[in-house]
Amino acid sequence: MSQTQPPRTSSYQRLVEKLKRNPSERFDPADWPRPKNYSQVLDHAVKGGTRAFILGYGVRGGVNFCLYLIRVLRKKAPLSMILHASFKNLDTLRFAAMFGSFSFLWKSINNGMRIYRNKDDRLNGLVSGAIAGLSILFEKKERRVDIAQQLFVRNGDALLFGLTCAQVLYAYTMRPDTLPPDFYAFMIQAARCPKEALMLNNLNVRGISVSPKLALDSIQHLHPTSHAIKVVSQLDPNPAAIPCEILHPWIDSCNLTAIERFFNVFKSYLPVYGTLHFVPMLLLRTQHLRKDPTGMLSKTTKATLKSGAFLATFVTVYQYQICMHRQLLKTGLIGRWNSKYLYGLAGFICSYLSIFIEDKKRRSELALYVLPKAVHSLYQIAYSHHWIFKMKYFEVLMASTAMGIIMVKRTHSYIYIYLHILYIVILSGRTRCAIFFCQKDHVSILSEKLNFIPHTHIQAHA
Repeated sequence: MSQTQPPRTSSYQRLVEKLKRNPSERFDPADWPRPKNYSQVLDHAVKGGTRAFILGYGVRGGVNFCLYLIRVLRKKAPLSMILHASFKNLDTLRFAAMFGSFSFLWKSINNGMRIYRNKDDRLNGLVSGAIAGLSILFEKKERRVDIAQQLFVRNGDALLFGLTCAQVLYAYTMRPDTLPPDFYAFMIQAARCPKEALMLNNLNVRGISVSPKLALDSIQHLHPTSHAIKVVSQLDPNPAAIPCEILHPWIDSCNLTAIERFFNVFKSYLPVYGTLHFVPMLLLRTQHLRKDPTGMLSKTTKATLKSGAFLATFVTVYQYQICMHRQLLKTGLIGRWNSKYLYGLAGFICSYLSIFIEDKKRRSELALYVLPKAVHSLYQIAYSHHWIFKMKYFEVLMASTAMGIIMVKRTHSYIYIYLHILYIVILSGRTRCAIFFCQKDHVSILSEKLNFIPHTHIQAHA
């Protein structure tokens, strides 16, 4: 006896079914009173936009204030400019305007469509999210690219941190022009490797002769040892590789250089990571801090130390691999092998080893931060070879498309996305400390404080 086949449905009917919101994605009206007419929609959107503007301005300005204060304590900046650099800064206003306009546009369009169509489905989130994504235009172009990239790969946590770092560190040594200037400056500062040494290594790997005089001039301001001066002054114009005496001329031993580099990187970035871990705790988790001050402080201190150790290990292992390659060249076991891809391979190894120092829940966030940098670099390399073409305002199109897709799934949880952007914008600018992300519990607490999302819904999606 033949079984009855289910009736066939058209592609349009299947699309309509997909656009219907699941009951689990809806709020209890008692928890989330929705506007019932266009006047209430406008009032709701204005209040939400104002609240978001104040939030963005306060948090961005507050973090900038703490980071600038660190520079003041290090005597690298005047105290008289602290308010101007933090709260009167145009970048702070730009972020607040982006945050506020996104909230206003999303609330007004999403609720307006719900009333006009008399439906609460994913199509509302898709359209309102895409249009609200235009708020990215308030930011500078270079930051728009960072934000758009982060939004577009928001759900790509399966990508490997090691592979993305391989591309980024290849670009760091071979194609620095394909990295964002602020990000490259951060890498130079964190790596403690002279920029001149990187340039000489780039020339050498590509088969271009290196002038001994130019090499000697590049280390004179780095307090070189007598051994380093002797080696560099007798440098062959076409060496197998740039020697360690140029990479770290102030210390002859590669082992001692690794130890020194680890402690210097750890010491330099511990205050920055401390600010980025402790400020959210003090501002957003005050109730938990009052209930369990010892536990909260110890947890945050541990997270700060882990982040500092992660970055220090990352830098040290990468540099040590390059030193060991130079030592192998001296033995003759690998001949004159000094491929440009070696520097990408070393990036994969150091990132894979160091990522396990960080908390497991932050590893995917680190991969998602580095991924856009790697894709951007790969895109620039491909464009330089005329393999692809450029599109004007592509970052705006990418951000709007990504926000539309995200809002289909997370219509009522958009605060997660923009709080994530806050850290991207802060770290792509003043601090240059690229490898940090907001923890989900901080985002949840802030969302609850702003009444964007009912507490029960936050816990269900955390």
